[in-house]
Amino acid sequence: MPNWCNNTLTITCASKEEADELHKHLENQEADDWTFFGFFVPEDWNEDDWYWSRVNAWGTKWDASISHYEWVDDYNLVMDFDTAWGPPIGVYEAAHEQGYTIMAAYYEPGMCFVGSWNIGDEEHYEYSDCETADDIRERVGDDLDDMFAISDWFREMEEEETLH
Repeated sequence: MPNWCNNTLTITCASKEEADELHKHLENQEADDWTFFGFFVPEDWNEDDWYWSRVNAWGTKWDASISHYEWVDDYNLVMDFDTAWGPPIGVYEAAHEQGYTIMAAYYEPGMCFVGSWNIGDEEHYEYSDCETADDIRERVGDDLDDMFAISDWFREMEEEETLH
């Protein structure tokens, strides 16, 4: 069983045609071989090497486990999903190369890392060596800490430890 990496993603399509294609793809989720990531990085490998092919192409072994998605207008899709062990950086890179604007953030609490991938620039922070909630906030920055409430969670753990 993997650790789950929480992801938030905003995709901006460059054209109405791109948006329509993506919208149509998302409506087809019941298809047997459907994958969200496959829209950007098609699966053209065989069954025997699916695991490493996905890890190398997508950055994670399984497709997005989508918890929510919403079109905020004709061009912008916002979604939340989980992935196994880490974020799908390979998918973000491929989508960016295809002309989509990608704004993403990710958080993997079990392995103590958080980051963002925005229009081709990645910021990645590991915080397992931080000793206090304030140290975490200083390391990961206000935006990511506010988005995922990492230092708040750590502060709650600190308080629970002092009670026991």
